Amino acid sequence: MEEKQLNHFSHEEHPLILSELRKENDDGSIDRKFVVCYGCQEQILDPAAYCCFACHFFLHKRCAELPRQIRHPMHSQHDLVLLGKPPYYSRSCICDACGQDDWKFFTYHCSLCEFDLDVSCAILDQPEILEPREIELDCHHHRLIQLEKPASFLCDACGKVDEDSSYLCTICPFWIHKKCALRPTTVKHKDHNHPLHLAYSLPSDYRKFSQQCSVCWKKVRLRDWVYYCGPCRYFVHITCVVISQKDEEQLSEDNEYPISGEQDQNVVKLPSSNAAQELIARFLLREDEMSSSNDSDKSNIPEKIFLISHRKHPLVLSEKVQNLDEIKSTTSDDQEEAKALLLVCDVCIEPICSSDDLQYYACAECGYFVHLTCSKLPPELHIPKHPQHPFSLTCKSSEVGRFICGACHWWTNAACYNCKPCELSICIKCASASMITSSVKHDGHKKHLLTQFHSSDPIHCTACDFLSGGFRFACEDCHFYVCYDCALLPPTTTQRWDKHPLLLIYPPYFEHSEEFYCVLCEREINPNCWMYHCRECDYSLHPLCVPQIGTFRRKKYGRSLNVNNHSHPLTHVPEAKYKSFCGSCDNKRLDWKPAFECESCRFYLCPDCAFKKELTY
Repeated sequence: MEEKQLNHFSHEEHPLILSELRKENDDGSIDRKFVVCYGCQEQILDPAAYCCFACHFFLHKRCAELPRQIRHPMHSQHDLVLLGKPPYYSRSCICDACGQDDWKFFTYHCSLCEFDLDVSCAILDQPEILEPREIELDCHHHRLIQLEKPASFLCDACGKVDEDSSYLCTICPFWIHKKCALRPTTVKHKDHNHPLHLAYSLPSDYRKFSQQCSVCWKKVRLRDWVYYCGPCRYFVHITCVVISQKDEEQLSEDNEYPISGEQDQNVVKLPSSNAAQELIARFLLREDEMSSSNDSDKSNIPEKIFLISHRKHPLVLSEKVQNLDEIKSTTSDDQEEAKALLLVCDVCIEPICSSDDLQYYACAECGYFVHLTCSKLPPELHIPKHPQHPFSLTCKSSEVGRFICGACHWWTNAACYNCKPCELSICIKCASASMITSSVKHDGHKKHLLTQFHSSDPIHCTACDFLSGGFRFACEDCHFYVCYDCALLPPTTTQRWDKHPLLLIYPPYFEHSEEFYCVLCEREINPNCWMYHCRECDYSLHPLCVPQIGTFRRKKYGRSLNVNNHSHPLTHVPEAKYKSFCGSCDNKRLDWKPAFECESCRFYLCPDCAFKKELTY
């Protein structure tokens, strides 16, 4: 070998000579000198190295040719200078990358910041020092270089602090774990039956509404790397995906939960077009009574009854002539709607016509109607999820009669069950739902049965995305929580300007991967929530925007009351006329809002003022 000398700053006493460190003997064996590189403190396994045999000083060829000055991504604000040993009084330092202490050899150093890297961390521990391995990712504009030596840092891909090999950008502060950088672009997950595609941030098409990981149930942030299925709107953090051949072979399907014949008798099936009455009947009658009840029992129904909620006149047993949906009339839409609103149960605020019973109780003089089941409600109720106190059936103290239900959290003028010590009132429909002691099978979650759930902490309802505490049905394994109000939504409904039925539909919407807009409020519908849809006309609505669901499902309109300073009774109407004002509270506009109206005087009161001014007798 031609002798090559090098004057190196780390060994100024003598020049270093590039020498062979192994020799082949006559018998074919090889003698290798065991020497350690002064710069990196690793054994020199290369055939040749720079040596000073007199001082027993050796350097890898690559260590001897290191650049004297570099810009490192871990300390990009200043250049690092290569020193033969740390510049401190102790002649040792702690590496700021790997944490190795008492390092006394080649060090890349920043004197301004007292920042130090041992040579292995600084040169990326690569055989090709000046040409390190690099990768390119679609999510980043610059090439990334690989750091083989593990380091602990906050990964820009998964957002976790783990000690791992990594990839760095030398131009901007972008640093990711090696395992994140090498993620496959498509995977299969054991809990989803479609391939999931890698996205380096939450895709822009899904940013309008909050998304959550379907494994850990935490929110998916905009900058998170995720695997997702677009048509299903299914998202999983990259650290939550379990990738294995076993997982790929056992992909789950959204099959219905198998229920045995014995279970089927006890399971409550929702949605139902007559859910409130069915649930009331369940807790009024024992199971054996429900199965043995027949038409002969109904012959014992009294012709007249008195209820505490209506003391003025007796309620007379009446019979429905025909379903109001089949009434043929030449009247206008508004008149037809007003006619339908008349026959609403004053106890549960559900249409009389929706009940399976052909009979009901009525006071024609007052326009007061009650389902047969609602007329039998017990005066006291013991709700399983609120065992500390009984609930008492409470009569409305006024014609306005409004309160906020402690279960569904809506204003209503239905009758209620009240727990006085806890100051908790629950409307009849929610009370009937809270009495379910068996499991619930709901079409909105076919994988598992639902059970009663109560929490004082706010939880998002899966169906409407409203945040509230209280009573609901839940599948805790799937983080599926549905409030009573949504659980009792009917499977179909109608609205006056469309002859087609509106169907309650649930995500994922495979046939409608695009955006949804409510045709009534003209706002976008969260595609992770339930909605009503007309298949024939291909339009969608928020459930609350459908008048039969949002306006008329919680309040009975048409009731009249007398108030101070006005000689005529006022009628509760769902919509005040255009350019109408409250006659009490600073002329507040009431256009198309619920109000109390004197039709002869065009005098209006908002519900708040009507409640304050109502005359009680």
